[in-house]
Amino acid sequence: MLEILGAVSAPGRPGRPNEDRCGATGRFAWVIDGATGLGDEQLMDGPSDAAWLAGEMDAAFREFADAAPGPAALLAMTARICEDKFLAQRRRAPAERFELPTAAVLLAEFGAEGIALAELGDCAIHIEADGALTRFGGTESGRALEQQNAQNMMVAGGGRSPQVVSFLRKVRNMANMPGGYPIFAPEAGAADGARLHRLPVLAGDALLVSDGYEAAVDDYALYDGKGLLAAARTNVRIPLDALRDVEAADPDCRRFPRFKPSDDATALLVRFGAVQ
Repeated sequence: MLEILGAVSAPGRPGRPNEDRCGATGRFAWVIDGATGLGDEQLMDGPSDAAWLAGEMDAAFREFADAAPGPAALLAMTARICEDKFLAQRRRAPAERFELPTAAVLLAEFGAEGIALAELGDCAIHIEADGALTRFGGTESGRALEQQNAQNMMVAGGGRSPQVVSFLRKVRNMANMPGGYPIFAPEAGAADGARLHRLPVLAGDALLVSDGYEAAVDDYALYDGKGLLAAARTNVRIPLDALRDVEAADPDCRRFPRFKPSDDATALLVRFGAVQ
């Protein structure tokens, strides 16, 4: 059902952990974007708490995809597995919710009746089928709020200053809380807020991306959706190299306000169905 045409995953800068993951098995494909930690110390063994969570999610998807009836069920199963492992392996309980590792995720099932999706956070998928391009992932209000917050905080001081970290901790404390925002976390109910979508197409190409890769569209306007998919078909590294050039020319995040100079960036390009 699925042919992987290309994949790339790179850390925001050399020497730091890559907290993204992507993969495909059977009829499922996914992209995961772990949220950079805001605590003063790690709770889990490994390169970072976010890398630990992304790795556990990736492993669970690979192990249980064949038995799952759909993406929502697989995401819920993975949340329970991650909760059990987090409780068993953590060095201590989080003092506040901002210490809890979280991740954005988009999980796609390419089935006999079309594509079914479950997603949390701001990962995305671009699907080209039957001559049309369709995008799912994140919310317009979420993207606009993040851009506005980044702009406000950069004007206030730039970089991850103590003021910026304090602000981000307040936001992160609202993850999966009333009045807050839904996101994947090692909590049994973390999948409850997933956004679910269906698209009745049976053959085509799909590009799954983390927000660090889609910054080429959303933040830097280097491509539109069709242009991004076309460039990725040539080589999935082309958009990554292009956005890294933009970021290198704006190290202080002044031209393009953002919380860090470069983010982890991941893309997975797949072909589904009987496409010639």
